Amino acid sequence: MIPMRRKNAIWRILQKGSCVTSFHFSRSRLAGYCRAISLLLAAITAPAVAEVNLAAGDCERPAAQLDLRHCILSEKKLAGADLRGVDLRGVNLSSADLSEANLTGADLRKADLRWAKMIGTQLVGADLSGADMFHVVANEADLSDARLFKTNLFGALLNEVVARDAEFTQAYMKDVEIAEADLSGATLRRVNLMRVVALGTRFHNTDLSYSQMTGAAAEDADFTGARLVRSHLNGADLQRAVFAGADLKSADFTNARIDGAHFDGAINLPPSLRGRVNRP
Repeated sequence: MIPMRRKNAIWRILQKGSCVTSFHFSRSRLAGYCRAISLLLAAITAPAVAEVNLAAGDCERPAAQLDLRHCILSEKKLAGADLRGVDLRGVNLSSADLSEANLTGADLRKADLRWAKMIGTQLVGADLSGADMFHVVANEADLSDARLFKTNLFGALLNEVVARDAEFTQAYMKDVEIAEADLSGATLRRVNLMRVVALGTRFHNTDLSYSQMTGAAAEDADFTGARLVRSHLNGADLQRAVFAGADLKSADFTNARIDGAHFDGAINLPPSLRGRVNRP
């Protein structure tokens, strides 16, 4: 039982959102209270997720809002299928054709999508965290608000995708093609983007902090308002790219080609750019 005065103290801490307090707890008891408060705060602030028990689906006729985790869908022809909200966690979809399919809100965590064809696929709000999308072909797909945390996208073709506000943190995107795409508002923190092809890609207000873009081909890309804190762009081709209002703190532009690039309003210009950038 927690004494009333301790309960009142905890309530005040909860209101502040911090365990920092002037109350005279012993160090061990304060640590215990702080751990409990952290769990309470996590429970209070976490979004409510309704547990949905989906009916098991027919693997021969996959349809929306079904549990398909028992299926093997490798090489399956599912072009244009309505698969909204399906549960495909861990399912083998390698070499499947999902072009123009609707996978809005689908759960594809840890699914095997190697060499899958997903041209024009709707993946709005889908969860692809931990999925293997090695050499997937997903040109013109819609990944807006999708979650791709730690997803393997090595060699994927993502040209002209729309991935506004998507989550790519710690994804593996080496040798990806993502030309003429829109990643506005997306999060790509600590992403391996070595040799990415991002010609004309839109990175408005995108968070690329700590990401590896060495050798990137990003001519005409637009990084307006982007965060590139401690990002590596050494050896990248950034000709005519726009960095207006971008945060470039400690970014590495060593040997990058920046002919015709615009840095108007960019902040925290790193040493690798000093003397190379003309700004009004």
